[in-house]
Amino acid sequence: MNAEGRPRAQRIAAMALIAAPTLAYIAALLFDPVRTLVLWERATPPLRPLLLLTAGLAAHAALSLLIWARMPARCSRGQAALLLGYVVAAGLALQTAAIHIVEPFPLRGLAFRQYSDFTGGYFGVGVRVDDLGAWLGSFAQEMESYNVHAERHPPGLPMIFWVGVQLMRPLRGLAEALGPTLRPLACFDLRAATLDDVQIAAGLFGILIETALAWLTPILLFVFVRRIADDRAAATAALLCPLAPGMLMWASQWDRGFGVFTLAGLLLVEQLVARPPAIKSTASAVGLGLTLSIGALMSFGNLPIMMICGLYALIRIWQTDRFRSLPVWALQGAIVMVGFAAPWAAMILLTGFDLPATYQTAMRIHLSLERDYWPFVVWHPWDLFTFAGLPLAAIALLMTWRRAPALTFAWVATIMAQSLLHVARGETGRVWMYFAPVIVALAGMWITQQSAANAPGDARPVSWPHIFVTALMVIQATAHIALLRVIGYGADPIAVPNATLPADLIPTEIRFEPNGEARLLGYTLPSKLTPGQSATLNLYWELDSDLPLPIARKVFVHVADTPEDQYRIVNQDGRPANWTLPTTCWLPGQVIHDPHHFTVAADARPGEYYVLIGLYDEFTGERAFVHTAQIAVANAVALPTKITIAPVSAE
Repeated sequence: MNAEGRPRAQRIAAMALIAAPTLAYIAALLFDPVRTLVLWERATPPLRPLLLLTAGLAAHAALSLLIWARMPARCSRGQAALLLGYVVAAGLALQTAAIHIVEPFPLRGLAFRQYSDFTGGYFGVGVRVDDLGAWLGSFAQEMESYNVHAERHPPGLPMIFWVGVQLMRPLRGLAEALGPTLRPLACFDLRAATLDDVQIAAGLFGILIETALAWLTPILLFVFVRRIADDRAAATAALLCPLAPGMLMWASQWDRGFGVFTLAGLLLVEQLVARPPAIKSTASAVGLGLTLSIGALMSFGNLPIMMICGLYALIRIWQTDRFRSLPVWALQGAIVMVGFAAPWAAMILLTGFDLPATYQTAMRIHLSLERDYWPFVVWHPWDLFTFAGLPLAAIALLMTWRRAPALTFAWVATIMAQSLLHVARGETGRVWMYFAPVIVALAGMWITQQSAANAPGDARPVSWPHIFVTALMVIQATAHIALLRVIGYGADPIAVPNATLPADLIPTEIRFEPNGEARLLGYTLPSKLTPGQSATLNLYWELDSDLPLPIARKVFVHVADTPEDQYRIVNQDGRPANWTLPTTCWLPGQVIHDPHHFTVAADARPGEYYVLIGLYDEFTGERAFVHTAQIAVANAVALPTKITIAPVSAE
């Protein structure tokens, strides 16, 4: 091959390596129902929000290329501030469009996710803390009683909401004014009725901090890449950040902001390496330890950031010093460890916080997730790559070893260790978002280098790698955000349409609660079943009250031979609407379809059976009072119709 043809062949090979994972992933999203490459649920997006998201991503891509083409080789402070201001504004706008794919009211949806227990339960834990010291002292014993993710994390994230309460206490008037608007958003916190307006308003502080952490990431990314490369590479990385699917679709998930600790740690490593041992470098060492410690306080899942920073530091020290000053570097490492240990030691000494028990409980709960070893050695990094952006991940994994060996090795070795040791288990790319800024940084540096090589003298600053990778990111982000459904936040009550009553509805006059607020409008039910057969009882409820129900109720369905519930062949219960709409979320006048799927006992005797239903308190088990003309025993009411259990045919 002649000298002229070799670069062209190399460009084609590079394009193929970058594009192949993205194209395979999109094909799997669209055409692979058995989930060979995509483990998540998928759904068809609504057309208008999809067009809005696509237009937004394309507009940002075009603007980012235009901005980059007009950038000087060296940015002034004002130019850098304008660039980063645009990145944050574009990121927030695209995040809103991404939320709109699954939320009819995106801004309300953003707040609802933060309040909902489905996002982790940090709000519900943190705002109930009155005595911080006593709470930290008993945290290890109480953590298993917490909801969802709060039970497996250290106390850092709930403490953010505790801080929010302290900040809102002097602003009680503002909290009371916000209370009626915010309280319905907390309806998935099943004890929200016990919270005062200040505690409810503290959720706003959590939203602010999570959003600020997430969009501080591209700012620190710019600063870090500018330090190790140049302004153009830094701008490329910052402008690519809002195209990362995980940054947009994981709104209200704290993991998006954990990349801040990665970038802050890497920046402090650079300061340590660049300065001779002195007071300033010692301060950087202490700062590095504190940064890693605060990250771990937010989530034990952030501990691998220590490995990323440690490996990066070792290679950078080798590059700059060849370990000639090994005793000095060992001392700096010891200072880093002191900085890391200091916050934990203070908590232990001042409050009696039990760190070993907390860590053991978190790991026991997490490692109880059963996952096959070998498939997930591949699945875990693949999952991260899809959320960070497959074109960027391909570049950072395959093409940056010569340009940035220290940074490339640090993240690749860390993710390999996590996967091969099988400590990640069933975790997702969201949990590993602290890798994403490193991937974006490396891709930005490579793209800029390729642009410089293909356009000497800045004659054509935006070259094929930049355009090609940006276009791939737009395509992947659109398909990823539009089609994937990776977490359930529960159903926002105002987004749930009134159920339509079916033509075969059997009406009732059954009511529950002291004043009959929970009204059962009617139901549908098969009249004949056989032992072992499955069926569905469809209940239709209405909240006949101007106020929300203060107690979270589960619905139970029993099928028994007598109203006294003596011989039972079905026992089913759950929150209404397939667990998506607890009674605390019902709106006045709203008609709620509440299906209950059940299976008749395989040894059920033939005959006629009563269908008994009722509501009970999730926490105390106490049944709601029944208002009805039907037969009711122990606040379990028999529906007007019975089920006939026929003998199984001998055929």
